[in-house]
Amino acid sequence: MSVQVRLRVLEKVKVLNLTEKGVEVFIKRFQSKIQESFWNNYDLVIWKKDNGGYTDTKGMYRKDAWGKSEKISVDQKGIWKLPKKYVKYFK
Repeated sequence: MSVQVRLRVLEKVKVLNLTEKGVEVFIKRFQSKIQESFWNNYDLVIWKKDNGGYTDTKGMYRKDAWGKSEKISVDQKGIWKLPKKYVKYFK
């Protein structure tokens, strides 16, 4: 299967099932000045800088700025289900 075909298949899925190694790749590729992902025990935490995080229930203060976080927990099979909007970090 060619790389282009694999990318098209990835774009059609609703979630991306990742193993621990896949999560590590995502963490490395997701880093920038306004966003970050990291481990919190066995949960993957995705943080994006946003001043609205100060009053949001998912708000988190990190690196001297407020942002909103999203937590993705591992399932019983050892898989993290990453939403489709993050597929672009695997291209």
